[in-house]
Amino acid sequence: MTLPPQVKRIYTGTKDGAAKGPRAGMREWINQALYQCPALWDNGSYGIRPKKGKTSLSVHATGRAWDASYRHLPNHKDASNTKGMPKGRIASLEFITRVTDNAAELGVEMIIDYHSDPQDFPNGRIWKCDRQAWRACKPGEINGVPGDWWHIEIDPMKADSPIAVKAAYLKVFGDIRPKP
Repeated sequence: MTLPPQVKRIYTGTKDGAAKGPRAGMREWINQALYQCPALWDNGSYGIRPKKGKTSLSVHATGRAWDASYRHLPNHKDASNTKGMPKGRIASLEFITRVTDNAAELGVEMIIDYHSDPQDFPNGRIWKCDRQAWRACKPGEINGVPGDWWHIEIDPMKADSPIAVKAAYLKVFGDIRPKP
């Protein structure tokens, strides 16, 4: 059952504990996001570790979090050679806006924006499903600002279901990444 976007949902956080490994639905979520927004590249997802600068468990450990960078790295020394694109933040903002507008359908629970906007959110900002809105962060609330990536968390059901993820992306974006 899909909830209307205005319905506030409960934030899971780390209540489901550490996963034994990457989750199939999260991997599919990442694949579809990279297809929809070529400005993004995979900056990491699953890993059992504490939050940056803290002792509490990171949602990355649950297998439901992804860091998506929009930093442009021309001629990077890996298989893709070049990561991102010039003005990647602008392109990624369009994608993130569509994601937050359709967060319930896509299973998104939280997005952290590590970018620093001196006037509006000098310490980054956070969007959460339980308020359906962005709010500016307080100084020191998140580590990594100023940064050039989004931290995206999805719900446990989507994290475990590649089929549900594909269906959601198809509904929201009108197409999905074809099978390789």
